[in-house]
Amino acid sequence: MSRLEFVREATWILLSENILHEVQRVMDNPGIELSNDEMKNRCLQKLENLLKDSGHNFHNFLTIPKPTHNIEQLDVTNRLIFEELHYNKCSLSEEHEECLNKLTKEQRSVYDRIITTVKRNKGGFFFLYGHGGTEKTFIWRTLSSAIRSKGDIVLTVASTGIALLLLPGGRTTHSGFAIPLNPTKDSTCNIKQDSPLASLIVKTKLIIWDEAPMMHRYCFEALDKTLRDILRFENVSNLDQPFGGQIVVLGGDFRQILPVITKGNRQNIINATINSSYFLANCHLLKQTNNMRLEGNHAESDLNDRKEFAD
Repeated sequence: MSRLEFVREATWILLSENILHEVQRVMDNPGIELSNDEMKNRCLQKLENLLKDSGHNFHNFLTIPKPTHNIEQLDVTNRLIFEELHYNKCSLSEEHEECLNKLTKEQRSVYDRIITTVKRNKGGFFFLYGHGGTEKTFIWRTLSSAIRSKGDIVLTVASTGIALLLLPGGRTTHSGFAIPLNPTKDSTCNIKQDSPLASLIVKTKLIIWDEAPMMHRYCFEALDKTLRDILRFENVSNLDQPFGGQIVVLGGDFRQILPVITKGNRQNIINATINSSYFLANCHLLKQTNNMRLEGNHAESDLNDRKEFAD
């Protein structure tokens, strides 16, 4: 055991047996294979997570090579799969308990409504409406950690690159769902029926879409039509449900930026918002009204400025 590199070379095949099974399960492809180098690297990534749980890292073992996390070299689909496979479930469980204890009564009501729908697994479409400062992002974190800590999949996307930085495992909507950059009313997402991304969507428990009011309604309609087409093979009734029976939560504030329409008038902009979409009648509206930014220990002058700005 004093020759760590020798031990690793002698045992990496045994240590990595379950890794290939995980990849095959998530991608729904029992025939998929990984190279020896990829298997070794994924095995090191698993060991790295175990070391972190015990307060150590690979810097304590100089003879062991460091794992590489070259997700920038992967395509969109493999990035999503990579991230979902490599979440540390133990640390997520601890994070979830911590977040759950910090939820306000209003936030807990929203969380319970959505997580109950996820457990029932019968589809659901929600819009979480709240102005800046109501900590919608904190609810996203709590929901994500709750589901991922059980080994299930959550896809978190945002309308802008800035917004996604606040989301755990966030992607832009165009990157995550291959939505056309210039969608029309007839557009669909570029996701093939038997592709790994389609398989990932089938296994997804929840889709979170932040800053939704900024996007053109054709983006939502493209995703809606695509998910109905993909998920109808799981259950034919999904063809008639919003987003194919997938549980989708949109979030944002309609008092902020609406879709940008080049040389558009008021009518063009209103017609481009999600409010004008055909499926909004099936949406359950949830609200956040308590401004958490006014709850901190701020100086009175600073607090007055914050309140004035919020109003």
